[in-house]
Amino acid sequence: MKRSHVLFDVAALVVYLLAANPALTGIPLHEFIGLGAFIVIAAHVVVSADGLGGRGRMGRLALNAVLLVSGVMVSGTVLPSLGLYATGYHFWDPLHAVAAKVLFAALLVHVVVRAPAALAVLRQRRGLRAAESDCLMGS
Repeated sequence: MKRSHVLFDVAALVVYLLAANPALTGIPLHEFIGLGAFIVIAAHVVVSADGLGGRGRMGRLALNAVLLVSGVMVSGTVLPSLGLYATGYHFWDPLHAVAAKVLFAALLVHVVVRAPAALAVLRQRRGLRAAESDCLMGS
């Protein structure tokens, strides 16, 4: 895992946490941040080691797509701002709620599984900097 991937993961987590809290941001901002979160998370899936291949990647991409589609279909701000209106709110709203909960659970598992590797990368970087400064001080 590269340091840039760790930083990208942290940025994706921050965007997700903003998008996942409509009470904090308000519904209109929640919807627009949600679109941005989808883009960031889709990029994360593609940038990850195996791209779209690999175990579980297509499942995560499908979950993100369901979350985006259901969120857009429930939208009270994004679609109307584009001059559109979606019917079937009673179908899309529960689907969006379930997809959001599944995504949150998957995110927790992902963070727990990947945290040791991310911390190792960050510690290694810090260790290299300390060794470099020791060498410079000793010279």
